[in-house]
Amino acid sequence: MHRWTDEQKLYIREIAQGRYNSEIADLVNARFGTEISEGQIKNFKANHKIKSDLPKRRRTIPQSLLSDEQAEFVIRHVRGLSNLELTNLVNETFNLNLTSKQIKTWKQNHGLSSGLRGSEGHAPPNKGTKGLYNVGGNRTSFKKGQPALNYKPVGSERIDRDGYTLIKVSDEGPWHKRWRHKHKVVWEEKHGSIPKGHVILFADQNKRNIDPDNLILIKQSQLSVLNKKGLLHNDAELTRTGIILADIYRKIGQSKRKLSNSKR
Repeated sequence: MHRWTDEQKLYIREIAQGRYNSEIADLVNARFGTEISEGQIKNFKANHKIKSDLPKRRRTIPQSLLSDEQAEFVIRHVRGLSNLELTNLVNETFNLNLTSKQIKTWKQNHGLSSGLRGSEGHAPPNKGTKGLYNVGGNRTSFKKGQPALNYKPVGSERIDRDGYTLIKVSDEGPWHKRWRHKHKVVWEEKHGSIPKGHVILFADQNKRNIDPDNLILIKQSQLSVLNKKGLLHNDAELTRTGIILADIYRKIGQSKRKLSNSKR
């Protein structure tokens, strides 16, 4: 269980308005170097009666979590793979953003087991082999150096459930290290790493427009004001003007606070 600091609590209250839980989690993780999940943000908001005042998202994953095709795929490949490995395989094959916890729960609900030692208590039936286990032999097992049939090379792109473009940047490491938001990659290639406490804004609010000229580096505090004051526009120039106004609003707020403190 994550222990929230006072600074994190205050920050979530400041940025929650007008944002989905996944977006809040991204901002919190970027600022504090944490690995907060969307679910943890949802629970925190519920416990502290914080609302974002947004319409419910249209689900991009079927109500039953997996479609018939996806369910059949999991059943065929469940043996010999850990929950994380299976989740990564499903995500890459069907362009999903499922978590290993979701896959684990789905397996339990459908009486499926990987056959691995550990929490499920069985030795893997394909111990000593490479690749995926299939009933009837190892015809689909991977030979050394042979890529998986669903392998996507570095540079491949996909759209996540929030509408952002993801690009594969590496074949190594966990899923979230191999796939990154393309707009961040594009900005960093031109300007360097994104400073702590900053985010990349789409000037015209179009998440598919990843032209470098449409990407603006701003402080998270600026983004908070932009959202609160309704200063984000589909017109890129109006958004740029809004950023200037946001700085003015921030300075006015700071001046008022100083004046108020001096009167105490």
